[in-house]
Amino acid sequence: MNENIVEGTIRELGGKAKQTLGSAVDDKSLEAEGAADSAEGRGQKSLGHFQAAIEDTLEPALEFARRQPLAAIGIAAAAGAALFAAFGRKPE
Repeated sequence: MNENIVEGTIRELGGKAKQTLGSAVDDKSLEAEGAADSAEGRGQKSLGHFQAAIEDTLEPALEFARRQPLAAIGIAAAAGAALFAAFGRKPE
């Protein structure tokens, strides 16, 4: 599991606990701090899920490149040439 998912979940839960405690003791600053921590944790957790999705998406391509490095270089070169042909020339 991604480290950001774990840390974000912990931060989010800690923030919610801090919010609840602030509400219980009628401490608005503690409550607001908890809300901020919780939101930051949700953001970090989302970043972790995004990173995991990117890793899952790229892993097959990286594995192919490890097994077939020359084929991967050829594919990259062909893709680069196609992109240059499509976008590399200035309009006349």
